[in-house]
Amino acid sequence: MSTPPASQPTVERVYDIALSLFARHGYDGMSLSQLASEVGIQKPSLYNHIDSKQALFMALVERVEGALFDALDASLARHAGADVHTRLFELVCDMSRFILVEAQGVFYKRYLLFPPEPLAADVRAVTGRGEARINAALHEIYIQGQREEVWPDLGERGFLDAFYCLMDGLFSERFMYSVDEYDRRVASIWPIFWSGLTAARD
Repeated sequence: MSTPPASQPTVERVYDIALSLFARHGYDGMSLSQLASEVGIQKPSLYNHIDSKQALFMALVERVEGALFDALDASLARHAGADVHTRLFELVCDMSRFILVEAQGVFYKRYLLFPPEPLAADVRAVTGRGEARINAALHEIYIQGQREEVWPDLGERGFLDAFYCLMDGLFSERFMYSVDEYDRRVASIWPIFWSGLTAARD
């Protein structure tokens, strides 16, 4: 992630640079002294913009969750009139693009899998609310698939589990391969995933 321009408001530079540092070094490896230095201010001046390292981390968790929901909502709105196959495929692609934003994607993966111990309960509360929101969006797609009779024998729980397993796998692949290879793999596995949904018997 490139360093935000010096003309950017200081508070936004604090958040953007902190996101990059947390992504690279993790919670324990990121110091406020380092953050202040990269922002170009003295460490005491940080407290004009943040309450604490813990509060900063949680604010970034909320921001990144918000970016995920923006991708989700934009995808659903953009393809609102499409058939269920198109809507679900485009949702997978759009959610995949979210994880490709370098610092954002790495930070998301870190706090999802390895939340800092002092903040673990708070992080899980945020991600739990996020999962509930995603479930609500997926419910709409699941019902559309039932209505279009593309998966008449697939239960909703199985549909949700399959979607999350697919996205978890893709999110991991993001950190192993180039963008082109990642996109190739998304396109390659999609027909297999879709066949599994439409053939499932719960």
